[in-house]
Amino acid sequence: MARLRAFAPPLKPAAPPGYNSGQVFNHTPTFSLLRGMRMGQDSSGWSVLLDWFWSDPLRGLAALACVLALASTPVAFAVLGRREYLFTRRGRTYRPPEWWSVVCGMALVMGVPGIVLTLLVKSQYFDEDRYAFDPNTTWSVVEQGRQYRSAQELAEAAEREYSRLQEERRLLVEGVKKLDEAMIPLRAAAATFPPTAEALPGVLENLATIREAVGVDAPQQLLDETAPPIELARDSATAIPFPYPMAVPPGFNWPSAPGASPAPAVGPGLTPAEREAELAQVPAPQRDLAALLPLTNLPQGWEVGDSGGRSLETFNADNLYEKIDGRAESFVQYDVVGMAYTFYHPEGNPANEVQLYIFELSNPLNALGKYGTEKPEDAEPLQLGTAGYSSGASVFFHAKSYYVQIVPTSESDEFRAFALALARRISNDILPGSAPEPDSSASPAVAAADGRDGSEPPPSSTEEPAEAADPTALFALLPDGPGRSNEQYVAQDVFGYSFLSHVFMASYAEGDRSWQAFIRPYASPERAREVFDLYRAEAEAFDAKIQEVESESVDAMYVAENFGLIDVLFLRGNVFGGVNGATDLDAARAFAERFAGSLPAEVPHFDNTDSETETDTKAASDAEEGD
Repeated sequence: MARLRAFAPPLKPAAPPGYNSGQVFNHTPTFSLLRGMRMGQDSSGWSVLLDWFWSDPLRGLAALACVLALASTPVAFAVLGRREYLFTRRGRTYRPPEWWSVVCGMALVMGVPGIVLTLLVKSQYFDEDRYAFDPNTTWSVVEQGRQYRSAQELAEAAEREYSRLQEERRLLVEGVKKLDEAMIPLRAAAATFPPTAEALPGVLENLATIREAVGVDAPQQLLDETAPPIELARDSATAIPFPYPMAVPPGFNWPSAPGASPAPAVGPGLTPAEREAELAQVPAPQRDLAALLPLTNLPQGWEVGDSGGRSLETFNADNLYEKIDGRAESFVQYDVVGMAYTFYHPEGNPANEVQLYIFELSNPLNALGKYGTEKPEDAEPLQLGTAGYSSGASVFFHAKSYYVQIVPTSESDEFRAFALALARRISNDILPGSAPEPDSSASPAVAAADGRDGSEPPPSSTEEPAEAADPTALFALLPDGPGRSNEQYVAQDVFGYSFLSHVFMASYAEGDRSWQAFIRPYASPERAREVFDLYRAEAEAFDAKIQEVESESVDAMYVAENFGLIDVLFLRGNVFGGVNGATDLDAARAFAERFAGSLPAEVPHFDNTDSETETDTKAASDAEEGD
């Protein structure tokens, strides 16, 4: 026994908690006998069996009983089957059992001790935790050691497991390093989105724990430890003597510090240096847009809001949904380029605020179109930009390619006055002189970034290039008529037709009758004719009744009547226009003839890019294929 016990060297000093040593080397008789045979030792096994019996006498007696039962059952059946132990009475004849019935009975009897013996053998390999499942626990090679027949196999398996873990660690270290590199552009992008900037320090703290776990030293420094430049003192009341003599050139007038004129006063808001620091963090494509946000020289009592350590936010078409989720798609349809955002609140009172959104679209037509889709019919017009209006305390206007929204969270006069002051300043920055102050003696307006009053045009040493014609001038071509209202520019899918886009229209009403007039100039009369005919084909496809109309004021005209509604369409030069949704045929026809006769021979168009023409042509082709 001493030799057998000395064979197995100790694998580890102490077993872990809950560790079952029987899982590694179970000193069962079978295992001990096999091991003794492999090592050339005594294979009689009698001493081994005796030692196993006395280690647990109750278990040994149970096993001995099962073995005796299994051994004696066939003998008992054989002996009893040959003896006439059943005597019959009253003339009955005894019939010995068949051979198969004896075998079946013997198997049933032997099954009981066989099952008990199987359970005893199985108990030698019993695992207390075989039904426990912990996803956070990894079984080591030693804990799975019962599948190995010797200590050498166990050592080889442990070596393979160590190599595998080293490879996993190497891959994990490389992954953490790549993650560090990916965090650098993410940190730069977070500067334009305060919620991300607020969450980023916590992410970096968690990454530090991972680096420590995998042993990565000297990680990438992702935090920007540099502070933004501070503004120098605006004036100096005391002259600072220069300790060394200085030769002054003849005729040079060096003003003394006490007599120097002080710098102009700066109102509330950011200082110019702080504003430049904010703009420096904005991505280059949105920097000019963000420069339109009034951040300096605010009216007294107001300050710029702080959102995650930033005073402004910028977005492009791809991430606009992060700020205005649910509305971003409507701006993307009008080809939005970017958006700049900031907010203001009274000093020391952030409960209510004034939110400022400046959207930049690809061209003035799209800015006009988006502005028109959101303008209510009962809006109060304002002289801002190209066109503007107010709704409650909110102010909206468009100018050039910009669409501006100023939305206070309070309806008070204080907030409305501040919103109007912001709107005038931005309007004059985009279109100088487009928003004059209503009263020069009023309270100071929001000054421009360079100290100008908002109503003054910005100084410039060179003249700006001439602007293209204002597309809103086409509204003037729509006739003055009864109840004219709701001037609107529709960029696409006019009246539900995909081939009809970039249309200017207005609504009219007289008594219980209402209709719409629209005009769409094209780059050539041929293109206008193509859309004119396509509209007719679409109307006929919906079983509309078509009636040709002769008129000297147009090149062609027809009436399309369907579902009780009347459309009068005309073609004049490069213009496709008409009346839509009328209920009185004579009135609609007279209005359309008067409308067409008032148009010039050639109307300015705004199809100045090939992409717009290609888009209209593709829509027309799709409509023809649908027919």
